Parts: sequence; C-alpha cells; structure tokens
Amino acid sequence: MSDDIKLCPGQSEYLKVCSKAVPLYKISKGLWYVKNKGLWTTMKHIMLKLKGLMSKGKGRSKTRAKRSQSANGEVLNLKPGEWVEVKSEEEILATLDRAGRYKGLSWMPGMEKFCGKRFIVYKRLEKILLESSGELRKLKNTVLLEEVICDGKEFFNCDRSCFHYWREIWLRRVRG
Repeated sequence: MSDDIKLCPGQSEYLKVCSKAVPLYKISKGLWYVKNKGLWTTMKHIMLKLKGLMSKGKGRSKTRAKRSQSANGEVLNLKPGEWVEVKSEEEILATLDRAGRYKGLSWMPGMEKFCGKRFIVYKRLEKILLESSGELRKLKNTVLLEEVICDGKEFFNCDRSCFHYWREIWLRRVRG
C-alpha cells in the first residue's frame, strides 16, 4: 500500500468509486499519474482507454483505416533524402480543422510561402519534448524539410529559427 494514503482504524482497503469497490493501490497509482503527468494528459489517457473499450468490435478495421489513410495521401512513409513538393495552400487548408490544425499539429503562419516549392526531407519526427511541460510527445507522419525554417517575421521577429513541422498529408512525393 502507498505511504501517501493513510487509513483510519477500521477503514476498508477499498474505496467506493462510482458504485464499485476500487483497491486503494489503483487509486494511488492514478494519483501518481496525475501528479507526474498532469491532469490534462491523465484525462486524455482515460478518454483514450474508454474510447478503446467502447469501440471494440465496431467501426473500421485497422488495415482498412490504414488503406484509406494511404489513399488520401496522409501516409507517405517519407525517408530522409527524398524530394517532396509542398501542396498548394488551398489543398492544405482543406485538411485543417476549425482551430487550423491537422491531427493536433498547427499550420503555422509563414508556412504558406513554401507552398508549391520542392524540398528534400531532412528527417522524420517520431518524438518531441514540449519545453513548457516537459512532456514527451509521439508524432506520426511528420517530417522536417531541409532549409525550411521559421524566419520569425510572424512572431515579433523571433530569432530562434525553428524548423517547421510538416504532416505528410501536406506534401507530395516528387522526383528530384
């Protein structure tokens, strides 16, 4: 049992949560997760678990979903050194949600000047560390392009020179 949770004499080692008895070690594990990962990440984790439980046996199979992702150009499996062309701004804007994002990744101000141009894939992005929270995030179907960096003009002349992150759905493979 965790040292963090103290029991009163005669108290059960179970707490009643949502009309079900839940062992205290599971509750302390959940509290540890909230403390170390943050409330937002914990809620997202819980929702994904619930979504997985609720959608079992329903919807498209994974292979069918992957096939449709490949068909719409989302998954190109780009490798470093391959040539790509950035799609037109209209094509890219059609993929974005109301917040200007595609699967959580923002289409940043200043990226439109690269539309219609060709670049070499510098590397694939698999993980990034969020400086604000220290959280390590996994990315899918995202690449960096050689010499495609933010000039900072849209961000108060920031001199940081960050790479723009490119979803594969915003690119098309071309021959060099």
